[in-house]
Amino acid sequence: MSFLEFIKNIQDKQADALNMPSLPKEFILKSVVDSNLNNHIVAHFEPDSPLSEQYRRLRENLKTIRKKEKLQTIAVTSSTKEEGKSITSLNLAVTLAKDVDCKSVLLVDCDLRRGMLDVSLDLNLKVGLSDYLFLGADVESILYKTKIDKLTLMPRGKIANDPAELLGSNRMEALLEKIRKNFDYIILDTPPVIAVADSGIVCAQADGVIMVIRAGKTQRGIVKHSTELLEQSKAKLLGYVLTHIEYPIPEAIYRYV
Repeated sequence: MSFLEFIKNIQDKQADALNMPSLPKEFILKSVVDSNLNNHIVAHFEPDSPLSEQYRRLRENLKTIRKKEKLQTIAVTSSTKEEGKSITSLNLAVTLAKDVDCKSVLLVDCDLRRGMLDVSLDLNLKVGLSDYLFLGADVESILYKTKIDKLTLMPRGKIANDPAELLGSNRMEALLEKIRKNFDYIILDTPPVIAVADSGIVCAQADGVIMVIRAGKTQRGIVKHSTELLEQSKAKLLGYVLTHIEYPIPEAIYRYV
């Protein structure tokens, strides 16, 4: 069974459950509210799955580092596109928000060219980070509560013509300094490292960086080059997350990150 078939099977079961007269009202409301969230946010939809457990392992590793040094702002990037960077950012942010010791998490879409985190979270917002950096809007006006408890989103905003200049501006530095006072964790979803300069600029401003690598696709030389670019930017690489790993599980053949 493919991942899409697995998801459809889950959705069919949810649809059948909604027709049960004895179903608690709270479950019905939750299912309707969550219906348009990206199904790949497994940390929310399938918290007991093997994949969710891997995100919890990542969270605990980050918490261990945090005990020894400052680690509040975490950038997530990749070498090239379609490696699972944004899905990793989403699942990591949700997993952090589910930690009982965490009060608030902010997910920032720093991909001012192609970012779509608001769509994944069923918000479809028009104003965001790029508008703040260009026009100087109030920070509060670009912070949006999501349907996931304790998770706030700062969306991309309008597509910017000069994203590198905006992300490297004093206004961006001041913004990060300001939002650090209000959130336990800040996850910065950035563009791929090799494609544009934007990623290195943002990663250098974070306390640490996680690089996403797609198993069976991303070449070792590409990863090495990306790591060198991050080092040149003076970014602190915390480690790597390997995506698109096949996991055998009951009732299905494969599931993907």
